Amino acid sequence: MDRVLDSELYILEGTYGDREVHLCRCMPKHPNGINVILLHGVHSSANLSYHNKFRYLAEILTEKGLTPWLVETSRRIRNRQELKDNITAWIKGAFKEKTFMQEQEDVFIAVRKVLEEAKGESLWLWGFSLGGIIALSAAAGGIVREGISPVFDRLILSGTGLISYPQVEENMMKLPILSTLRTAISPEILLQTAAGKVIAFRGDRDEIFSKESCLDLLKRINIPDRDKFFHVIDRADHSLRTRDGAADPSIMDEMLDFLLNIR
Repeated sequence: MDRVLDSELYILEGTYGDREVHLCRCMPKHPNGINVILLHGVHSSANLSYHNKFRYLAEILTEKGLTPWLVETSRRIRNRQELKDNITAWIKGAFKEKTFMQEQEDVFIAVRKVLEEAKGESLWLWGFSLGGIIALSAAAGGIVREGISPVFDRLILSGTGLISYPQVEENMMKLPILSTLRTAISPEILLQTAAGKVIAFRGDRDEIFSKESCLDLLKRINIPDRDKFFHVIDRADHSLRTRDGAADPSIMDEMLDFLLNIR
């Protein structure tokens, strides 16, 4: 059963296309002071539409007292559902010629707004796939506010690795945003990451990144090993949306339960 969400949408000035970054805050009935910034993957979306996995994640976060902030980057069109059977048309229509740096700056614009609104409260930064790379960049000093780089209490990576499978690398790295990734960002950011704890999730049927790639990324993050955690979701895909090929919201429950049991 869908929960009723009390939410507020901020429209911020973005870098590309419609020049809009959508930042949606959902308000729990009993907030516990933890803010969770949610970052979607490449060519994806994060909003409260009923088909969007981030809606369910927002529902269960607010139920536990956490305050989710959904970040959706700028694009030329937003009618993803109308093109759901034509991914190529969607990518070209929404993101043609968009660069990684534009995508990253969109996220940074949203995170700065959260820092302003949630001043003094706990911050978790949770990125899915490419959103995890941008989260790492933010935690490595990519965001500076009032001369200070924020330290996130938790940095959460879902389906994020260093190098994808060879066939995926060959096919996907030519696409908008990804085509400029390698020249825009360096693995050196992992040495500069500042976070209280880093938690990485991977679906064991991830078709983009191998387990080794995800573990290698986690290993290189320069914080104590005792503050790093890795959890595999049984039979889940790269997006952590489906299990055995069927949509399964319980994946989100499993990740959240794991996070809340870390002390």
